[in-house]
Amino acid sequence: MAVIKKTVAIHPMVDSLIRKTWAALIEKGYNATYSATVNFMILTAMFEAKKPEGLSDETMRLLVSFLTDASTIDELNLEDNLTAIRETIRKLKREPEGASE
Repeated sequence: MAVIKKTVAIHPMVDSLIRKTWAALIEKGYNATYSATVNFMILTAMFEAKKPEGLSDETMRLLVSFLTDASTIDELNLEDNLTAIRETIRKLKREPEGASE
């Protein structure tokens, strides 16, 4: 299994839905984690999209609306970039002087 150690910016609305789904899975008796819940939700979306009828018109409208919401996408991209900068600074602080030369 690929374990990707990268921070992913998640919109607060999506995080809330992940946490509600996580709670529901635990309530049903599954040994779920946040990561397992995200994978569960991605798989659900993939399987729904592969159905012959595909995603509903309403779902497609909402997905396109999300992708074209420049302020939301910019905010998520900013969080990704800030995290990358923080990680680079953290690595540089740990590196002994002259190690990168």
